[in-house]
Amino acid sequence: MASSLIRLLLPWRQPKPHHLFPFSLNPTKTSFLFHLRRCQASTSSPKRLILTQDERSKGSLSTEREAIVGSGTIAAIVTSLGGGPAAVGIVRISGPTAVAVAGQVFRPVKRWKEEGGCVAWRPKSHFVEYGYVLDNDGNVIDEVLAVPMLAPRSYTREDVVELQCHGNDVCLHRVLRACLEAGATLAEPGEFTLRAFLNGRLDLSQAENIARLISAKSAAAADSALAGIQGGFSSLVKSLKIQCIELLTELEARLDFEDELPPLCLPSLIDKISVMRHDLQDALDTANYDKLLQSGLQIAIIGRPNVGKSSILNAWSKWILAKALIRTHNLTDILKMKHEKYPPL
Repeated sequence: MASSLIRLLLPWRQPKPHHLFPFSLNPTKTSFLFHLRRCQASTSSPKRLILTQDERSKGSLSTEREAIVGSGTIAAIVTSLGGGPAAVGIVRISGPTAVAVAGQVFRPVKRWKEEGGCVAWRPKSHFVEYGYVLDNDGNVIDEVLAVPMLAPRSYTREDVVELQCHGNDVCLHRVLRACLEAGATLAEPGEFTLRAFLNGRLDLSQAENIARLISAKSAAAADSALAGIQGGFSSLVKSLKIQCIELLTELEARLDFEDELPPLCLPSLIDKISVMRHDLQDALDTANYDKLLQSGLQIAIIGRPNVGKSSILNAWSKWILAKALIRTHNLTDILKMKHEKYPPL
């Protein structure tokens, strides 16, 4: 019975000796795989990444991840556009030549005045410098704050320079154009987070929660995404993985050394598996709640006019915000509920 339960929880009980890395699949199926192929575009011949170790062993993917990280330097505007002028906007540069690219367009004010701007920029990591951004003709196009974050102490674990510009779209696009003309490549959507994932800065769950946090429409949705970024779900998965490996190790050891080990305690083994399955079920139940936080709650209250539909909604939401938006033949009210826990619809 214990062996059958273990097989249910561990479908990968007998790993193949050579396992193709999943990122070598057809890149046209998902945008994520497409970005991974773009990272390999600089190599002259395609590489096949093969796991030669047990896929359960810790760190077995580190060398493969390093092999597929792109070597180019990317740049993009990382603050929102199109929402009207803002005080501050940020252009981010990431890659092995990020400092060199930023050095071609950025001139610190102190050196600009003392040395005429002819000395190469030598930044100190995580120290802010005030200066100007120049175009190819040497004209000042914006006054900025440059924030260098040298590898590995950055979001992508590469050299990163952020130029904090004025938030006007014109200023941001001019600064970005100067960076691209200096040798950077325009980043694809989500490419900074992709590099953070490939470099081991984030796991897949944390990367997904970053997208959820950016698009969160309520405080509860933001709190849930932050918990995921801080490793809540990842910690659960890692804990369950360790427990599965420990149980599998014990069972396999008893198969090989049955005469040398004490009898197996089946009740204790079943209790451990029951606790693990309970944790898995809790995670599945939580997933449905998280989906509700992201999509919001939509309720239609249908009834005759003046029978108390708005009063019911006010009692549910604890807010006096019920309002009939559409009325069809005075029979149906479609109402929207705004509550602290759920985003407006």
